[in-house]
Amino acid sequence: MRIRARLILSIVALLAHFSMPISSAAAGATQAERLPVAEPAAFARIGGQARPMIGWTLFCQAQPLECSETRLAPVAVILTPDSWAELNAINALANKQIKPIGDDDHYGISKMGIPNWWTYPDDGSGNCNDYVLLKRRLLIEAGWPKSALLMTVVVTPEGEGHLVLTVRTDRGDLILDNVREKILVWNKVGYRFVKRQSAANHNVWLSIEADELAPATSAASSRVSSR
Repeated sequence: MRIRARLILSIVALLAHFSMPISSAAAGATQAERLPVAEPAAFARIGGQARPMIGWTLFCQAQPLECSETRLAPVAVILTPDSWAELNAINALANKQIKPIGDDDHYGISKMGIPNWWTYPDDGSGNCNDYVLLKRRLLIEAGWPKSALLMTVVVTPEGEGHLVLTVRTDRGDLILDNVREKILVWNKVGYRFVKRQSAANHNVWLSIEADELAPATSAASSRVSSR
């Protein structure tokens, strides 16, 4: 069965699950944890405009309707036990459904002369970019505001570029990552944060300030790894 069909069935199951009372939904969450506690450092400090990711630019050229909204109202989702459970369920669903594979092995991008290729993992395989796109789409389909879902470039402790999804909430900037099941506040994941999409216009990218962290290299900030 194609990944799209499996995802549709999984989404239907999720919607049925979250039509239950909040207490029942929260009890069945993939992570039976308390809501994150908001702290001053739980929200990333945003700097000036940064260069857009080439993967996003190519994605928009291939699927222009995905990038047509240029005036969004920035919001932070009010996290409840129900929405927290839903966020964890969607994160776990995407991480489980997709088989990790690098862009070059998947698409042969080196022969195409491009550093990254972002697309929906409809064939059931993908790297960090594709996980992020899928999670973003599932959350939007579940009713989450698009302006609260921001693609974010980070550098791993090994020095590799990596893409994660930032979800802006009243409890902090939460990170959905394909290499870990647990959703953490941005400053708890151990990455060096480089830039992310603007909440007002996803075609605009903004730098992320972190005084205690070393500046990201230009190579790492312009491409992401095959993780």
